[in-house]
Amino acid sequence: MAADPSPFFGTQLRRLIRRLIRVYYPVIRVTNAERLPREGATLYIANHPNSLIDPVLIGITTQRPVRFMAKAPLFKGRVLGALLRSVGMIPAYRASDDRSSVRRNVESLGVAAENLAKGLPMGIFPEGKSHDLTQVEQVKTGAARIAQQAVELAGGKPVWIVPLGINYEEKPRFRSRVWVAVGETVDATAWFAEHAGNEKQAMRQLTLTLDERLKAVVVHLDDARWEPLLDDLEWLAPVYASADKVRAVSRVQRRKNIAEAINYFESKNPERAEAVTARVAAHHEALGQAGVRISSPVFQHTGMALFLRMALKFWRVLFGVPALVGTLLHLVPFALVRLIAPRFEGVGRTTTSLYRILVGLPFYGAWYVAAWFALRHYTDTTIATVSVVAMPLLGIFTFHYWINAGVVWRSLREEAKLMFNASLLAGLREENQAVKTEIAGLGDEYREAFPGKFTAQP
Repeated sequence: MAADPSPFFGTQLRRLIRRLIRVYYPVIRVTNAERLPREGATLYIANHPNSLIDPVLIGITTQRPVRFMAKAPLFKGRVLGALLRSVGMIPAYRASDDRSSVRRNVESLGVAAENLAKGLPMGIFPEGKSHDLTQVEQVKTGAARIAQQAVELAGGKPVWIVPLGINYEEKPRFRSRVWVAVGETVDATAWFAEHAGNEKQAMRQLTLTLDERLKAVVVHLDDARWEPLLDDLEWLAPVYASADKVRAVSRVQRRKNIAEAINYFESKNPERAEAVTARVAAHHEALGQAGVRISSPVFQHTGMALFLRMALKFWRVLFGVPALVGTLLHLVPFALVRLIAPRFEGVGRTTTSLYRILVGLPFYGAWYVAAWFALRHYTDTTIATVSVVAMPLLGIFTFHYWINAGVVWRSLREEAKLMFNASLLAGLREENQAVKTEIAGLGDEYREAFPGKFTAQP
């Protein structure tokens, strides 16, 4: 196993960043982890929905010091460039950034291949950019080129390519969950041996294979027009569980199951798929006019079951004194982060989490230090220290409290709107059930087409 040649500072920086990301995303579940090589030349490829956070998640998943190809403009800044180089990042020169420097990318790919051949784990995002789309865009040939050169330099030693699907529950949201699915590994050494004498065709075929295997581990829609309906279908479709289901990230896995079913019916019977789309959209519009969400508890439960669930949620937010204290203690840094972070964000949500972390760290850090000095002025050191250590924990509790409070308030508001309009509620429930039944029928057909892929969840 090749030793990590990163400087001491780079190694410590990598550890620190991983700990910080685990605070922002406390639940990171990995499925099919047995496919991950523990040592040797390994090239990790992944989708790229969340800027510089994605490489950190891959490091957490693999537990190895993975080096990545990153777009060259990131290296121009003195501070950021130095930090990226300290953890082994390699600049990638893209045509979208500067057409005049694209030739330099050949050199970068060569450096990545040399590192890989030495047994150092490498990572690349083969789409070539970070984006918000619920699909894998065209996979470029960079990964295949790196693998081909590494195989030549490795002298017969195995070179592995491992697809990783990074699936966020709600990527901008603090304390959200992440599901990392490990795809089927490619033995690049064996691959190019089978295609000896025709390397160009081998790279083309390998690129197509990597594209397929990456899509297999990502929430991917062949037709992006379906994306706005995914949230609705989450609440309308029946719940099926795959063999590798993990309860903590079941919502993300369910989105993937639904996306795969959409792709299947869109290719098999597009007219029927369009008809279902129209019906779901019409139901969504009717609910919007009534001021009710498609995920409202009034469509999932009735009678005493609905009352008990609402009572439980209400009980969870009834005693909110600690949350009020936490709100007051964190109001200033929270407001400043939400005000300043968006000024640095790019288009879409690919950098939202990153800049909330980058802006939040100094703001909250300075706030806690100021709080310690203020408390130290009026109390002793022990009380001041214990109080400041407890503040972040209270802040996390407060964050979850207000999420629950928001759910309860919306549910109560929706029920109040329908409480005195029984006929409207009955009509909406009837239509909701009819749509669910139709989609459930499609789900059964999909499971019959792919026997063994899903099992009914108890």
